[in-house]
Amino acid sequence: MSILEVSGLRKVYSTRLGGDKVEALRNVNFTVEQGEYVAIMGESGSGKTTLLNILAALDRPTGGTVILDGKNLRDVKESAVAAFRRDNLGFVFQEFNLLDTFTVEDNIYLPLVLAGKSYKEMHSRLVPIAARLGIEKILKKYPYEISGGQKQRAAVARAMITEPKLILADEPTGALDSRSSDELLRLFTEVNSLGQTILMVTHSVKAASSSGRVLFIKDGEVFHQIYKGASTDEEMYQKISDTLTLLATGGNVK
Repeated sequence: MSILEVSGLRKVYSTRLGGDKVEALRNVNFTVEQGEYVAIMGESGSGKTTLLNILAALDRPTGGTVILDGKNLRDVKESAVAAFRRDNLGFVFQEFNLLDTFTVEDNIYLPLVLAGKSYKEMHSRLVPIAARLGIEKILKKYPYEISGGQKQRAAVARAMITEPKLILADEPTGALDSRSSDELLRLFTEVNSLGQTILMVTHSVKAASSSGRVLFIKDGEVFHQIYKGASTDEEMYQKISDTLTLLATGGNVK
């Protein structure tokens, strides 16, 4: 069952003076199945960020459709976009986006507070997530008191606590050292194994190799994909590296 369907997606930006137009996305088509873990890769300027912003309902496409769990994002009214985003999407950012004046626990609760949930419900949701992510001992601490890896775990908990249809991760290992990156990727694999659908934008071959499928974007289009299948992370790493090399040298990708 497809949880996300992207069809004929286009995004055209006008320059400040309106004289020139830049086509950031030209004809993007793909689907993400319920429970998939998909990575999106491409060079800077390929359209990855634009695509992520549209999927996150932060930007509107010029043409085409994005359907999340049967709901066309184009039909969501501007006044309801924030609530739709909060109820259906979870976000994991490169810079964590935790508030230093809130405890880790309160940072995780924030989307549920905005949704008007009771403390009892928030607490009941947090307990199993905190145990699964191993963050029970840092819940009363502040972000400036914990490590980068712990911050990212808190960010993952915040993304999960709303029970989203889809988690969008934007360069989630970008601000982490190698050890914390490895921990986060293991965590994503574990969360995905529990049925959570994840879509991750990344420049990291290692991060992408932990996913089940990699989509490659070039010049505003999805032009190639690799399925992991029974491959190991190391084999997937090599497949991705070979594909990126061919792209960089202008070779043909099979």
